[in-house]
Amino acid sequence: MPDRQSTPSTRSLPARLARYRSQALRLQESAHVAMQRGQWSQAEDLIWGSLVAASRGLALWYGEDAGDDAKLKEFVRRVGDAEKDRYIRDAFDHLSALAETAERVRERRTRVDYFILAMDDLDEGIDRLVARIPGGDDTLPSIDPDDDVADFGG
Repeated sequence: MPDRQSTPSTRSLPARLARYRSQALRLQESAHVAMQRGQWSQAEDLIWGSLVAASRGLALWYGEDAGDDAKLKEFVRRVGDAEKDRYIRDAFDHLSALAETAERVRERRTRVDYFILAMDDLDEGIDRLVARIPGGDDTLPSIDPDDDVADFGG
């Protein structure tokens, strides 16, 4: 029988919140590194992971069910509406726009600076979500873009 003290579901709330916060920030930074390297698909995947981690962390804090993408998107939209914060409210819309822009960059139908501009609003939304997750004073681990950080277990 596994030790229940080490299972993700029994970790303390502050530890789980810190983990989501840390993942969101590491993935966001890794996305920027990938973008600088011209790895558009990887940057897109990493920034998606960052937004999901930040959103799930905040949902955990609020005690919301964010088990699937639709519930998570609706939760983020409600938080943005309640706080009158368009960056949060539209974060997943910005993610969709980023995906479309990345595709146009890959096909060389648009300039790279449009991808960077599309990322700015998404970055702001992620930053604002992360800022609402308690535990912001915790020391975060160093960023290594080659780390396997896409672990979103609760």
